[in-house]
Amino acid sequence: AKLKLPPPDTRIRTSDVTNTKGNEFEDFCLKRDLLMGIFEKGWEKPSPIQEASIPIALTGRDILARAKNGTGKTGAYAIPCLEKVDVTKNMVQALIIVPTRELALQ
Repeated sequence: AKLKLPPPDTRIRTSDVTNTKGNEFEDFCLKRDLLMGIFEKGWEKPSPIQEASIPIALTGRDILARAKNGTGKTGAYAIPCLEKVDVTKNMVQALIIVPTRELALQ
């Protein structure tokens, strides 16, 4: 499948999303289809909250994290969940409980 990249995001970014360790999404060894979806969404590099939480979540451990709005928290838990889903199994494989209306809408 061909990658459909969105236009670059030109918004000003603050240090809570730019102060990263320099990791790439490819460094997490994610499925190709998931990586394509991430890039098609316009996400170029993981945010600090994603860099810190995705590797831990991929090992199956629980995560308790806190970050400001717009820093990538949804991706921090959704990416590991999507990575672990086996599309050949017709059963519930992930349960996401969201405590706020803002996250429920996402």
